[in-house]
Amino acid sequence: MGRDGAWRGLAGFVLAVCAGALWLGGDGSLRVARTVEAWSMGRRAAGAYACPFRRQTGMPCPGCGGTEAFGLGARGHWRAAAVANPLGAFAALATWALGLAAALSLLGAGGGWLRTVLAVVAVLAPAAFVINGVVWWMWLPLGPR
Repeated sequence: MGRDGAWRGLAGFVLAVCAGALWLGGDGSLRVARTVEAWSMGRRAAGAYACPFRRQTGMPCPGCGGTEAFGLGARGHWRAAAVANPLGAFAALATWALGLAAALSLLGAGGGWLRTVLAVVAVLAPAAFVINGVVWWMWLPLGPR
C-alpha cells in the first residue's frame, strides 16, 4: 500500500468515526464509549454515571456540560454549545472539520486536507482546554477558592 493508500485508509477511518459520533450526538456517543469501556473491563454494562467532582463538592467540574455541548454542536447549535461547555463545542467543531476533511480526501482531493485539519485541531486543542478552564473558573461561586 502506497502513501496515498495509507492516507485514504486513515481518511476512511476518520470519516467513519466522525460520522458515527455526530450521528449519535453527545449522549449516544457517551453511551457507546461507556459500554465499550465496560466490556473492556469485563463488566456487562455501564451503570449510571455521576461526576465525582460534583458529587464531592456540589459544583460542576470543567467537563460538566461537555456531552450536552457536543450534542448541540453536532446538530449545529454553536452558540448554545459554547455556553454549555467551550471544550465540548470545540470537540464538535473539530469532529465536523475532521469529517469534512476526510470526506474531501476520499473524494480525491488528496491527503492534504486531512493533514492540515489534523494539524490545526492539534494546535488549537490546548487553547480550547485553557479557554474552558478560564470559563469554568469564572462560573465558580464567589468565596474561598
